[in-house]
Amino acid sequence: MSRKPVSARAMLLLIAGGLLLPIVISVLLALAALLGAMGDSTGGLVVRYLALACGAGWTILLICLILVLGLNSLGDRDETGK
Repeated sequence: MSRKPVSARAMLLLIAGGLLLPIVISVLLALAALLGAMGDSTGGLVVRYLALACGAGWTILLICLILVLGLNSLGDRDETGK
């Protein structure tokens, strides 16, 4: 019986982050558009940059999730090589 290299809790956190971050990005972009329409261009710009940072974080999270899935699939191999 082989042990998984990455815990199930870490995998669950990565999956949850991968599902929730696009929602957060969408809400931030909508808020930036609302602020821009209300005449607060500085606030809209700040919120857009925050959405951009979340987008970069989401990209990093997805890359980490792919690496973790690869590590877990290597941990599933049995010792006989079959």
